[in-house]
Amino acid sequence: MKSEMNPKNIFSMLIPIVGAIFIACASILYILYKSWSNKAYFERWKDYEDCGV
Repeated sequence: MKSEMNPKNIFSMLIPIVGAIFIACASILYILYKSWSNKAYFERWKDYEDCGV
């Protein structure tokens, strides 16, 4: 059987690739956001470390 390259085959081959790239980018952005958020949180409260709270 000869596999032909028609638009439907190309589209069905690209969906998993685009999905994987999207998930990878979203994961990287989430990790960067959480690290920035944690850094900002600890910077805000670092003056109160000696209070014993």
